[in-house]
Amino acid sequence: MLIHGSPITAEAPSDPAIKDRFWYWTGASGRRYIHSVYAVDDCPPLPSAIFVLVKRYGVMRTVVGIGRFSPHWDGAQHGMGSKGLALADADEVHVHLLAKSPEQRDAILNDLLDAYEAEEEGVGLQEEAAQVLQ
Repeated sequence: MLIHGSPITAEAPSDPAIKDRFWYWTGASGRRYIHSVYAVDDCPPLPSAIFVLVKRYGVMRTVVGIGRFSPHWDGAQHGMGSKGLALADADEVHVHLLAKSPEQRDAILNDLLDAYEAEEEGVGLQEEAAQVLQ
């Protein structure tokens, strides 16, 4: 399974107010995780939260990095560790805030990373994603 996402409006099409505020990302396990969407320059400090760095291409969104904010993150780019380099390519930061424990947060992060790494190994999903969003 490759990492792919879908807007919350796929399940709640009647509420246009939430159209671009939430996005689901699916991990290698097939589990879906809801993320709050922020512009790169508008993401508040959310220490230890999981983030997905996203580049927009029209209605499509492509992952350019996944990680976890440092526990003492103050909003500066260096708090994203090595993923801060991918921030230059990102238009959005999608943040998952619902992990109930550090162990669950690590499991979610690993699930998303497994899906992302499978995609990075050369198995593209852009055509399938385009079909889902049309």
